[in-house]
Amino acid sequence: MVVHLAKINNFDLSLKTIGFTATTLWGISTVLQDAALELLKFIAGLGWIAGVIVAVLFVFFLGSLANLYFRK
Repeated sequence: MVVHLAKINNFDLSLKTIGFTATTLWGISTVLQDAALELLKFIAGLGWIAGVIVAVLFVFFLGSLANLYFRK
């Protein structure tokens, strides 16, 4: 995803930039996704549905965030 978005937006991409971007996106997504899931699992019945919904929303959110980063 990172390489594809960089090519679409004509972003000069080096190996260091790929590593930094991928690490940052992974770190942000892990922390936010874990926090959201823990908060939603307090509600019985909603917890098992929340995992799927949160996963889909975070993939969309991270794609949008990466696109905004490379568009600058």
